[in-house]
Amino acid sequence: MGTGDMYQQLAQRIFMGDSPVIPRLFEMLADPDEAELLLSLPATVPELAGKMDAGEGEMTEMLATLYYKGVVFKKEKPGGTLYRLCRDLMQFHDASILWPDAPREFLDLWQRFMEEEWPAFSESVDKMLPKPVTRIVPVMESLDARQQILAFEDVRWIIEDSDVIAVTNCTCRLTARKCDRPVEVCLQVGKAGSYAIDRGTGRDIDKDEALRILRLSEEAGLIHTTMNRSSEMHFICNCCDDCCMVFPMLIDRKLNMCDPSRFCARIDGETCTACGDCLERCYFGALSVDDELDAAVVDPEACMGCGLCEIVCPTGALTLEVVREKDFIPTS
Repeated sequence: MGTGDMYQQLAQRIFMGDSPVIPRLFEMLADPDEAELLLSLPATVPELAGKMDAGEGEMTEMLATLYYKGVVFKKEKPGGTLYRLCRDLMQFHDASILWPDAPREFLDLWQRFMEEEWPAFSESVDKMLPKPVTRIVPVMESLDARQQILAFEDVRWIIEDSDVIAVTNCTCRLTARKCDRPVEVCLQVGKAGSYAIDRGTGRDIDKDEALRILRLSEEAGLIHTTMNRSSEMHFICNCCDDCCMVFPMLIDRKLNMCDPSRFCARIDGETCTACGDCLERCYFGALSVDDELDAAVVDPEACMGCGLCEIVCPTGALTLEVVREKDFIPTS
C-alpha cells in the first residue's frame, strides 16, 4: 500500500474520504509506521505486536505518542487496554488541535479545513440530524429564582455535579485567532475531564475556579454551550461568534447547528431606557430599539436565550422567561 493511500484510508475511517485536507492532517500526525498501526486499530498491545511483527514495548511507545497527539483513544477492558482510532471528525478535531506540541502549520491547516470544507459538511449534518448535538445554557445569574429551572440548565449544577473538572484551550479560537477573547476557558467534566488531565491537554481545577472561569467568560461576552441532552454532561464550551465552528453556521447560513435554551429575553418597556447596551451583546440580531416605544424590543424567533444581554442591562429591564417545555431538551 502506498503511503498516500494509508492517509486516505485513515480519512475514510472517520467518514471524510472525500476531504482534501483531512489526509494531510493525518500525515502531519503520523509517520508511515504509525499510520500502519492506526489502520490496525482497534486492538490491544499484544494484538498489535502480532499484527505488525514488532515488540510490545515498541507498540506501547508508539501508542503513547499517538494518544498524546489526540489521534488514539484508550479504554480499559477485562482483557487489557483497548486502543482505537478517533471515531469521527469532531473527535479528531477537538483532540488533535489540543496536541500540546502542535506546530502552527498544523493549526493553520485545520483552519483551512474550517474555511473551505466545514460549511458544506455542516449543511449535510444539518440535514441528517433530527436535533443539534449542542445547546445553549443561559447565564444563570440572569434567571428569576422563582422560575422552574431544571438542574441540567444550570451551569453551576453541572459544575457541582462533576467529580473531575479540567480547563482546556478553546480549539476554535486556538485555530481561527479572529478575536482577543479568552482562550483557556473550555471546561471538560467527568470522564472528559479525566481524559484531558491524563493526556496533558487540560489543567485540573476545583469547582471555585471553574465558576470563576464561567463568570469571566460571561463578562467577555462568551456564550455557554453544552451537550444537547439532560443526562451525563462532558463539557461546557464558552463560544464567540467569529471563531466558533457552530455559531457562524447558525447565524450566517441559518443551519440548525445548536439549540437555544428553553428561555427567551423579555423587556419591560417601562424601565428600559433604550441605552442599546444589550444590542451590542447579542450575536443573533434578536434585539433592536423601537424609536416609537423608546425602548428595546425582542424578536422571539431570533433570541437563543443565552442571557448575555440581561447581565449588562443597567436598569434591570431585561429578564429571561421560559418559553419551551421541559421535553424540548432530549434525555439522551
